[in-house]
Amino acid sequence: MKILNILFFHVYNAYYKDGNYSNDIPHLTAYGIVGFSLSTLFTTTIMFILTLLNIKLIDYYFLVILVGTLLLLFYYFFYEKKYDTIYNLIKDSKWDNFRFKIASWLIVFLGFASVFVYSYLFNR
Repeated sequence: MKILNILFFHVYNAYYKDGNYSNDIPHLTAYGIVGFSLSTLFTTTIMFILTLLNIKLIDYYFLVILVGTLLLLFYYFFYEKKYDTIYNLIKDSKWDNFRFKIASWLIVFLGFASVFVYSYLFNR
């Protein structure tokens, strides 16, 4: 869960700017980016494993896994305003540095890219 917190913190902080909002709802923007990225990464990983095991799923299971992961992450980040807790825990800690910021954004981009990689590998 620490990795989730670090990912969310760095994306959230890119929009939160230490209280100087660059948009109206930085916590929802950060959830949209991190939540969808991690959901697609999780879903494509499951689909990749199932494809390698030669197990064929019905197409709507893909949506069930994706939406289920999105709902779990929404609950994780928003229940009792956990995004504020995450921000206060990681701000000015050893996780709040440039190296982890770059790693966080790379993981986010990897999540989005996983859809294209999976599609390229198995739909030729």
